[in-house]
Amino acid sequence: MSLLLLSALAAGCSLGDATRAHATTTATLASGHQPCPTNDASLVVRLVNDVRKRNGLRLLGTDTYLTRFAGTRSAAMAAESRLSHRGWDAALRKAGLTDDALGENVAYNYATPEAVMRGWMQSPGHRANILRPDFKRIGIGCVVDARGHRWWTQDFAG
Repeated sequence: MSLLLLSALAAGCSLGDATRAHATTTATLASGHQPCPTNDASLVVRLVNDVRKRNGLRLLGTDTYLTRFAGTRSAAMAAESRLSHRGWDAALRKAGLTDDALGENVAYNYATPEAVMRGWMQSPGHRANILRPDFKRIGIGCVVDARGHRWWTQDFAG
């Protein structure tokens, strides 16, 4: 079984609170693809916050904008059969997100929220994103492709 992970981090230039454009990003699923059960995303958020709490960090709030964006990212990767961070930070900025800090973790072929979290926590770059103190919000995306493989995205902002 092939399990893949990628991590990315970007520092923004803006100051102040986050603002977002009114444009939204929606996931278009390829034929045979479907979103993961909603409970999977909720469980990943809970697992992230459990780790953050154990490390004395503020808990992350679920952000519907980041969740939609992460879903779109997962859908695009599944459609292309390619795990990638290509353009993620520029797309968030173009859509109007002005947070000082952004991060993204992606993964492929982890069957459960617990499995993908174990994978992310065992990778230094992914772990760093999950434990980054200045992140305040998170969005989780997950798509199951026609072969039954899951494409995961965590987007962070703060």
